[in-house]
Amino acid sequence: MKLLYEAPGLCLLTSLVISILLTAKGFPFWLASVVAGSVMLSLGFCSYDGTDEVLAILILCFLIGLSGSLWLTWRVTHEPKLPDRLTETAIVSFERPWGSKRALILKTAQGNYVAEVTPNLALREGDRIKVKASVLPLEKKTSGFNPYTYWRARGVSGRLVGLQLLKSNKGRTFSLYCWRSILRKWVLLNFPLRVRGYLLALLFGVKDPDLAQVHARWGTSHLLAVSGFHVALVVGIVFRALRRTRWKVQISLFLLFLYLAFTGFAASAMRAGIMVAFILMGKLIGRPMKAIQAVSLAAVCLLLWRPWFVWDVGWKLSVLSALAIGCIDIFPKRFSLLLSSAFLWTITAGIVLVTFKTLPIAGLITNIFAIPIFAILFMAVLLSVPIALLPYGLGATVISFVEKSILAFEYVLNWMTSFVPMSIVDTWHWPFISLAVFFIILARKLELGCLRSVCVTICGLMLYGVLLS
Repeated sequence: MKLLYEAPGLCLLTSLVISILLTAKGFPFWLASVVAGSVMLSLGFCSYDGTDEVLAILILCFLIGLSGSLWLTWRVTHEPKLPDRLTETAIVSFERPWGSKRALILKTAQGNYVAEVTPNLALREGDRIKVKASVLPLEKKTSGFNPYTYWRARGVSGRLVGLQLLKSNKGRTFSLYCWRSILRKWVLLNFPLRVRGYLLALLFGVKDPDLAQVHARWGTSHLLAVSGFHVALVVGIVFRALRRTRWKVQISLFLLFLYLAFTGFAASAMRAGIMVAFILMGKLIGRPMKAIQAVSLAAVCLLLWRPWFVWDVGWKLSVLSALAIGCIDIFPKRFSLLLSSAFLWTITAGIVLVTFKTLPIAGLITNIFAIPIFAILFMAVLLSVPIALLPYGLGATVISFVEKSILAFEYVLNWMTSFVPMSIVDTWHWPFISLAVFFIILARKLELGCLRSVCVTICGLMLYGVLLS
């Protein structure tokens, strides 16, 4: 029954990822789909328990996986048709630092485009501007950071050059982007340094550079990326506050969507949000959903929406970590906190090293304490938003206490990190180690047996080696 409830989603997710990566390596889209479908069917039969019901599910998953792979590989191989020149009224839907400039995503009637502008233009999200520019395809790179996959995963079709901007007479729009910008400005002006930094990360997906640096030293950078940890925290607060309300699930789903919109629909946030939505809907209809199934379906939904998420670091770390968390219950309860921290650190080490070229060993220790403590601190930070509105200086007093609590825990983490200052740097074999540990634990969770677990692990590593070559 493990296969019936969990493995089909994993097989489908594996199929879609393989088909996209094979297509990116030059395989014809139909051949990549057939290979991916065959791999999915093979993984499914590794867990086949002999019942007709499971066999029917496997065949259905194969057909769905084949159809999904054909759709995704076709999308990856067909570029959007771009106009030679754009003369449109656009809304700034996203802005962030980009080297010495700022990158803007401009939402127009013809699609979304990215442009690099100088900071002195002082454009903010929600600004309505008139755009005149030439349109070029997104830049592609075969090594290092690839702008093409990064921007395609964010819904961008092309880039604008020779940009001429003029603010529209309407100036600002009463859109979600405008409210996001207004609230960001309010947070920046009304909260102390650390509370402000965490609020920007939790509510808007914006990382403070100083805060990102200290978390990188502690090995806890994942706490700044909007993920299942933050989404579950926000929804948990709302759900708890509405526990006696009849419409608590519906209200939680609405506020969840609103929260995801304010975070800018980041890949990791979307994965977590869809997963939590599946769990909430399961509660609504009386059909609870298991974590691995919810993670797999959420990841599949995102890939069907934008297949370029496969290359997004946030999406990969988010999905891998969530799947790992779904397997943690196989550890003995008395050692679960220690073993789960080491397990998560190990399985994410490969992606972190490939992307950032360094991995602090201190993360093995600090995460044991950082995750539960920051859960409490993040809750206090989120509650500081309504608390800030309290009169007679009460809000400022409470927020000051939260700020000092954060600084005190930072002192503790700095002290702990001083004992383990070493880092792993750019080691090629770590991705294989991470995946091997993940496959072994996942197979144990699915109760595949010793021989099947070994076969799944070996096949997974061989497939990864082929895709990597």
